[in-house]
Amino acid sequence: MKIKNLYIENEKRLKNLNINFENDVVVLAGVNGTGKTTVLEVIYDYFENFQNDKNKINIELDLEEENYINQNNISKETYLNNLIKDSIKKEKTPKVIYVPAEINFQKVKFNLLALYKKRFLNKIDSYIIADIPFYIQMRIINTANKESEKKLGNVRDEIIAEINGIFDILDMDTRLIGMSTETTEILPIFTNLSGDKFDINELSSGEKQLFLRTLAIKMLNPENSIILIDEPELSLHPKWQQRIVDVYRKIGKNNQIIIATHSPHILGSVKKENIMLLDKDDDGKIVVRTGDELYDSYGQPTDRVLKDIMGLQTTRNPKVFKLLEEVRKIVDRDEYNSDEFKEKYRELKGILSSKDEDIFLIDMDIKIRKKRGLKNAESK
Repeated sequence: MKIKNLYIENEKRLKNLNINFENDVVVLAGVNGTGKTTVLEVIYDYFENFQNDKNKINIELDLEEENYINQNNISKETYLNNLIKDSIKKEKTPKVIYVPAEINFQKVKFNLLALYKKRFLNKIDSYIIADIPFYIQMRIINTANKESEKKLGNVRDEIIAEINGIFDILDMDTRLIGMSTETTEILPIFTNLSGDKFDINELSSGEKQLFLRTLAIKMLNPENSIILIDEPELSLHPKWQQRIVDVYRKIGKNNQIIIATHSPHILGSVKKENIMLLDKDDDGKIVVRTGDELYDSYGQPTDRVLKDIMGLQTTRNPKVFKLLEEVRKIVDRDEYNSDEFKEKYRELKGILSSKDEDIFLIDMDIKIRKKRGLKNAESK
């Protein structure tokens, strides 16, 4: 199941907005107030208020779903409605999973209640996350029961290796090594390169965000599903932000992942075909820019992404950038011997030092201008 087209009639700042989704990974970018999060919310709310929602979504079904519809002689709308009601009893049904930016990461405790029921509509929250320790424990127990010829310890190691494998691309210092043996508080236990051991509540904020968000999605076993993730970069080191899309790609099979982000590191990790820039036209209306309207961000340095895709005028401090512009204009007027230039140039060098690239270029420009001036004087 994939979203091919979304039409938003009127939601907050988004009016009569038509978005075509051409890829399995879509990264929504744009400045604050352009509606990135709203797009994710509209998609989730559409399924929650199916057939009563004023917005429109065109869903593309895969061959297995089309066969199911034909075999049961039902319409696509009936099929979707039955999914939403969780009334279709199939081994593998698609899901819609929404991971909002704001999740209350309370202290994780071992939940002895029944494991969260896998539904069609899933919004990741503290209740779902609370089931992660139990989910890991039950994966080990259930797999051991199915593969009774294997020793329990070997099964445990395989499950742990599978979970750690999701994060291999991140080169993490911290790795899951097992579950605590406390009978009242069975929690995931981690270790680091120093050999320290600690439970899930002692992870750093970035590690906890990464582990809990990712495992919450994996726990739902998404296949042929739509996964909506708002600001996955929260609390993550830039090195992890560069690779987080690949982490989500490894979860489940044949999923469509739609991400809203401010991170230039994430934008630099995908090709422009995967990016949708929410921008404002001359009348202040939100529009979608894609494809040839965008610079190619893949593999580009952060400065380029910030300027070319995200519209940032400069990556420098704005006051320093303004001072640089003022100095350049003075040089352009050939007034580099003036007191105004000397004062601003001295201030600039005090901030940036003579090794700064822009200071070097200004110095070179002055040398060229002086040399040109001497040649002109000699020719007269």
